[in-house]
Amino acid sequence: MKKILYNSTLLILILSTLYSCSNDDDNEQQCMETNVTMTVNGESQTFQAIGRGIDLRQNGYELHLNLDRRNTDPFREQGIVIILPYKKTGENIIEQFIYHQYIDNTPFNGDFLDGEFQSNVITNTNKCFYATFSGILNNGNQEVIITEGKLSYEYEKPFDE
Repeated sequence: MKKILYNSTLLILILSTLYSCSNDDDNEQQCMETNVTMTVNGESQTFQAIGRGIDLRQNGYELHLNLDRRNTDPFREQGIVIILPYKKTGENIIEQFIYHQYIDNTPFNGDFLDGEFQSNVITNTNKCFYATFSGILNNGNQEVIITEGKLSYEYEKPFDE
């Protein structure tokens, strides 16, 4: 009987040790390869993640992400700047989603948060960012509709903390 009790106690100790120990990586969301896709006015498009940074502001840190879609055609360029609280996740926490395009000598600039905009920031760490988004922005002359937006950005080098 003592042997069974000893073996049971030993098994419980081993199992509790295994379950209580965790690797830091297990608690961290995995980063996805950098990829930026969205449908803009019905056209599937891929952007490049060209830069990121953190600024100190009065109530914490602010993350800036820069996206671009450059073509060799000088009559067609598009870019996006996204600003939100660093490390914050959740729905509709993006504070600015500034979109600009210059297509066929016609400029369009604006912040999608001035229109209709939905976003879900899923990952926002010192190593990477992942979010989904969609929205409609009208500047009085043109309307830009973004659907199926997905942004995964694995930073070349993690932010120092």
